[in-house]
Formats: sequence, C-alpha cells, structure tokens
Amino acid sequence: MIKSKPIRMCISCRKREPQKELVRLQNCDGKMVTYQGRGRSFYLCRECLHKEHVEKKIAKIAKVDLKSAEELIKELRSNGKN
Repeated sequence: MIKSKPIRMCISCRKREPQKELVRLQNCDGKMVTYQGRGRSFYLCRECLHKEHVEKKIAKIAKVDLKSAEELIKELRSNGKN
C-alpha cells in the first residue's frame, strides 16, 4: 500500500503542495513567527515567500502585526534555505 504525502495549502496563493515544500509559520500574540511546535499554524509556499509586497496580504489574512510579518519574511528570504 502506497502512503500518500500530507498536502497543505499556501495561505497567500491557495496553491496545494506537499507539506515538506512549504514554510510553516504561526501567529504568536499578534506577531508572525516560525512554527514553535504548539498551537495553530499556517503555511506559505516558497514562490509567495519571494513575491514583492506579500507581507501585507499575509498580515491581513493571518491577523498578525505588519512589522513582524515584514521582519520574518525578510529573515526567511535572507537565510537562503527557502
């Protein structure tokens, strides 16, 4: 029996991809942070991560502070792992 890979959806573009190919983030007291292992989270695809002005859209959808979203997206982009 073939085991299927978990599929998740990008919060920005709504595209469905395997969970391993998405970046997992969460809202922690109104600030956007990388997933810490507890609580609700959301996913962002690598294409949306590198789009311009995606921070505003994500901040609105995820109900997080725009400044924290901008900082985290900038950090994720500069890491180069995504």
